[in-house]
Amino acid sequence: MEYSIDLKIEKDLENRVTLIYENILQQKPSDGVLDGVVLDGAEVVVFKNNKIINQTKTFTLKHYDIYLKKDKESFFLYEIDPYKVDAVYVFRFKKPFDGSIIIYKKGLSNKAENVEDILLILNPILLLILIFVGNKLIDKILIPIKNITKTTKAISIDNFSHTIDVPKNNDEIRELTNSFNEMIMRLKDGVDTLERFNVDVSHELKTPLTVIKGELELALRKRRDFEYYEQSIVSALKQVKNIQELTDSLLLMTRFSKQNIKMHFDICNLDSILLGIIDSYENELNDKNINLHIQKLESIEIKANHTLISLIFSNLIDNAIKYTPKGKNIYISLFKTHKIHFIIQDEGIGIPKDKLNKITDRFYRVDESRNKDIKGFGLGLSIVKNGVELHDGSLYIDSKVDVGTKIEVVF
Repeated sequence: MEYSIDLKIEKDLENRVTLIYENILQQKPSDGVLDGVVLDGAEVVVFKNNKIINQTKTFTLKHYDIYLKKDKESFFLYEIDPYKVDAVYVFRFKKPFDGSIIIYKKGLSNKAENVEDILLILNPILLLILIFVGNKLIDKILIPIKNITKTTKAISIDNFSHTIDVPKNNDEIRELTNSFNEMIMRLKDGVDTLERFNVDVSHELKTPLTVIKGELELALRKRRDFEYYEQSIVSALKQVKNIQELTDSLLLMTRFSKQNIKMHFDICNLDSILLGIIDSYENELNDKNINLHIQKLESIEIKANHTLISLIFSNLIDNAIKYTPKGKNIYISLFKTHKIHFIIQDEGIGIPKDKLNKITDRFYRVDESRNKDIKGFGLGLSIVKNGVELHDGSLYIDSKVDVGTKIEVVF
């Protein structure tokens, strides 16, 4: 640092001497060579052929001839006390005459010492500030990470109740915390779905398995005729088909979730899907002599999951046919306003008002004694509701006993 300050003093004197020399080159009179030069307390003497031709009013440097003889050096610095120095700069030239300029400045502050003293005072303060700021930064980074670690250890397949407090600052730690909390919710939804699937399967498989077990035990208890064995096999096969249909429906309901459904979206023509499903129920409609009326049908494209859209339409049409007596009517509309509307209305047995809020629950069937000839697992409307919600849609059901049911799906 002291070297840099000494260099600065030398450069300052050199600049002033250069200005004086430029005046000499301009052939100014000897008494005008100092014109326009800011000396700032410096003392100057100008020589021509070793004779003084101009100098400042005061020139207190003694034995200046010594400096003229030291032709290999230009800058001289002398320490007067620990905080002051004197500086001498000698400039020699040959044009426009053989001459020299000596500039002398005394009592300059030794700023290096001052700066060092200041730094000695500031260093401890700066160190304390750095320690304080460092601790704050470490707390900001490490505390959320510790919370994440703590929460991770607390999470298990039986416990997804923990989430991490989201930091106030909008930074990478906040983003990491939000991502982690979202991951916890996804894991919780996945585990809940698996648990619900296990409960549903274990509950609903008891009846068909019991029937199969009973049929086979009776068939093996003693020798029987061919017709009895054939009847037992047919009964068992029927229960196996029921099990297959049940598991297929349950697996479908666990396959899609809010998190993954949009990965399975494609452009779907709703009118084409609907017409194809109506055609597939032609035999059922003819068997019951039910008239299906398409009141309004518009060509509509939507980005959706083809499988779920098909299931929504097929389950609603299937239910309408099942619960509509022979010779009655079903009315269907598909159209678009600012939203997409699918409406199906039947002249069926209807649903009591106190049951309407339950009919979309899994395995719920309205008063099976009234419908003992109608087969099903009570999953149809549950699948419809789940499919509609996965498409951010709404499901509306209105029904009157012995009048009919109207169901509207809005996307």
